[in-house]
Amino acid sequence: MTLRNIKKTLGALLLTTFAVSATAQDLIARQAPIDRRMKDVNNVKLGESFSSSKADLNDPASNIYSNWVNKGSRNAPGYAAAGTRIDLRGFAMPTPSRKINSPFGPRWGRNHDGLDIKVYIGDTICAAFDGKVRVVDFNANGYGYYVVIRHPNGLETLYGHMSKQLVKPDQIVRAGQPIGLGGNTGRSTGSHLHFETRLCGVAINPALMFDFEHQDVTGDFFTTTRAYGEQSTAQRK
Repeated sequence: MTLRNIKKTLGALLLTTFAVSATAQDLIARQAPIDRRMKDVNNVKLGESFSSSKADLNDPASNIYSNWVNKGSRNAPGYAAAGTRIDLRGFAMPTPSRKINSPFGPRWGRNHDGLDIKVYIGDTICAAFDGKVRVVDFNANGYGYYVVIRHPNGLETLYGHMSKQLVKPDQIVRAGQPIGLGGNTGRSTGSHLHFETRLCGVAINPALMFDFEHQDVTGDFFTTTRAYGEQSTAQRK
């Protein structure tokens, strides 16, 4: 075999090896799991939420809510029609705890409007989505030290029974940002986080959106099956 033929043969072998390797890498990339917390770097900067912008966070979900007040967990008049799609992408779990002490639903003769998640005093509690803090308050016969955040996706999230609040009213926060510390304040029989998801002041079972056992959301979107709030009082744009 001549030197020229040897070079041709080696070149062909290298080209074939590279092609197989590239194909194998493409296959691995296609099969790799996609983390919903990661952002599409082609569309947004790393660390920013899918649904948030400066305007969204200064006046989040203004197409749904008719006012902004810094009091009352249920003081959120507005209107969301049946079939409203709530974007759950760009989320962060409020706590790494996977244990639910008490589910959403009837309890002690009335409705329990959230999930009670086991945390210890001093554990970090984080914002579930980008948003703007609406309420930072204390209720001795209820939530104890609690925080309410309104998000651009239309939800308001409530975090109760904390030992300390780390945010102030009207503060803009990012998903995963610490907003308080776990505690046992208010009407509570042991340290835990009371976590609520609300739309127009009405509680929705957080388990329909957040899977604490697997530390994930249930999907990229949650679609409502009924209307929330009162259309006559809503701010329409």
